[in-house]
Amino acid sequence: MANPLPNEEELYKKIKKEGIRLEPPIWDFIYQRMGDDLTAMNLICQYYLSKREPLPTVEAEKILVYTRDIKNVITTLTATSQDKILFPQFKENINLDPKIRELITHHLGNDVYVINLIVGYNIDPSDSHPIPLEDIEKILNRIRMIKEFLEKLREATLSN
Repeated sequence: MANPLPNEEELYKKIKKEGIRLEPPIWDFIYQRMGDDLTAMNLICQYYLSKREPLPTVEAEKILVYTRDIKNVITTLTATSQDKILFPQFKENINLDPKIRELITHHLGNDVYVINLIVGYNIDPSDSHPIPLEDIEKILNRIRMIKEFLEKLREATLSN
């Protein structure tokens, strides 16, 4: 996960104490939209890491497509007004508590941003090259952090 917020443990305690939930349709949305993208990125990276080969530019470009999709999910989840929701079927269900919005923005936003930085640096049109193994490991680490955050958030919001 991204570095914890200074008040992160306090936020989780408040979420549990106040009984703040993320309803099942929201979790379905998160897992269906983000889960597939995370799995695809994970599989691509694991494949090249297991072969001990750098990740080709064409595969890295796919990762950018997946992170763009995840950013669209984050935008919808953290929307503060109806017109910012990119998935209209969720206009009625998305009105997250500010504490959850802050956690999602911080963790998911930062981890996806770091993945984009790693990939973007390596496939910069002026100096494009395959992504080296150490950067593949960094991407996999960020994917793992995203999954850990989602699990922690799920535990905090479903145990109420």
